[in-house]
Amino acid sequence: MPASLGEQHRIVTILDEAFEGIATAKAHAEQNLRNAKSLITTRLAQLFRPDGDMVRLADLAISISDGDHAPPPKASAGVPFITISNINKESRQIDFSETFLVSQAYFDELKTHRRPQPGDVLYTVTGSFGIPVLIEEDRAFCFQRHIGLVRPKPDVDGKWLSYALLSPMAFAQADAGATGTAQRTVSLNVLRNMQMPKLSIEEQRYQAKGLDALAAEVARLASIYQRKLTALTELQQSLLHQAFTGQL
Repeated sequence: MPASLGEQHRIVTILDEAFEGIATAKAHAEQNLRNAKSLITTRLAQLFRPDGDMVRLADLAISISDGDHAPPPKASAGVPFITISNINKESRQIDFSETFLVSQAYFDELKTHRRPQPGDVLYTVTGSFGIPVLIEEDRAFCFQRHIGLVRPKPDVDGKWLSYALLSPMAFAQADAGATGTAQRTVSLNVLRNMQMPKLSIEEQRYQAKGLDALAAEVARLASIYQRKLTALTELQQSLLHQAFTGQL
């Protein structure tokens, strides 16, 4: 038997009030999440500014290259081949779960500056350009030509360099130098000529350590706010279920 008109109005009133409160709580949680994520960008902008002793990125690197320009031959087994779609923009990590493979023979023929090693920094240069990825795992893989590879000199800390390339200062230079329309591209020449702070490796490591600590705190806060958003969505669904099953 359907609920009476008065009962329907009562339920609608309850839902309206509850959903209004949930919407407000969600908006606050979403804003807090955005604020937390912006902390890293703000700190990077403070640390990396074009007003000190600057050098070209090429002066900090043993080599700056990109992936093989020849189409790679796919294989049923072998070494993972990374494309930009395998790079998570938020975490700046590589997802190896859905890569295609190239043969070991193909990989072995690549020049060493195209074989990533721990301490190197990948940098996307086409389409979604400007995403740095620090290589921390000693794992064989290769990558497409839309990704650059920066191999730092011994007196340059790879983690610090990845933060430098993540900074608004670095992205502004990449954006200014990018060419094309549908698929904007940052050339290796633009990448090599990016201006970077000249710091001792001790200063680099100190900055990187501080940024790591901030990133960990941001991740903790983001997890809290994301869980709150999930709980609010579940509460909304629960209220709807109760309304339609006569439990309100």
